[in-house]
Amino acid sequence: MTAERAFDPRWNLEPQRKASRPERADPSALLGAVREDIRQTLRTGWIDPALEAAASYPAFFTAAWSAIRPNIGKSFLILARALRTEAVDMVRATMPAPDLRPTLRGQLSDEEVRRLEDSARAAHLATAKAQVVVHEMYRAVRRERIPGTGREEPPIRRGVPEWQRWMSFQPSPEPSRAILDEAAMMYQLPTPPIPLQLLARWPVALSDVWSHLKPVRSTRSWTDGVNRLRRMVLAGVATLPHPVELQWTALRARGFIEANRVEVADVLSAFDTSMASQTLTAALTWLAFGAPEIGVEG
Repeated sequence: MTAERAFDPRWNLEPQRKASRPERADPSALLGAVREDIRQTLRTGWIDPALEAAASYPAFFTAAWSAIRPNIGKSFLILARALRTEAVDMVRATMPAPDLRPTLRGQLSDEEVRRLEDSARAAHLATAKAQVVVHEMYRAVRRERIPGTGREEPPIRRGVPEWQRWMSFQPSPEPSRAILDEAAMMYQLPTPPIPLQLLARWPVALSDVWSHLKPVRSTRSWTDGVNRLRRMVLAGVATLPHPVELQWTALRARGFIEANRVEVADVLSAFDTSMASQTLTAALTWLAFGAPEIGVEG
């Protein structure tokens, strides 16, 4: 089951239909190919909800990804790794991050605990990458040009790792839904954060993580951490090699009008604002499941 079909329909974001959207006539096969390319390039078993929201406007979505994709290289991975490291350091320095595995082993099988560790590792890897991509896409829809350094970089590894292939967003068990709904409201998003969505199939684990996460989200340390990560991305995109700039005349010719651009900007603004908090959440969750080895996947 692919991630886009497995989303709980209550969480799907459908932007307000204030304007005609003839770009929806684009073939669905093209969208499917772009989604698959994003999964393979970012090496994740799902599509981040922010990118799924942008996919409601296929002309923009395909053009934006075409502009962003060349930057998924060595400098991109260095930036994502720096975000992960900073997020972990901030969590360790300012808040307790208990290892939940001993408690959960009395309630879940060894296989389930292993899958929880893999889910935490996948979210920790993916969320920092998504933070950078969402910011680039948001800058693009605002007509802000990211100039690029002009440096050429060798290709990087592609493909969803085997250990992630079982992961998908399945309909959540009833005990998890209240937490996910509360989390979506606290993060001011139409979807719960990815690290929590991946835990939803194990309500007891999700509840334990949420009980540690919820109190710290309102602290000054958390806010400072969010601001620090956002500044890192703002500066970090200037280190990427290729310019990101859309051809607006061509997009208008495909039916993506100014009203559509404003709608997408509003949607991506909410996600861009939340992404640093989600990166911190992923770091806390990773630590809560024993900081499983990242290896060379980053």
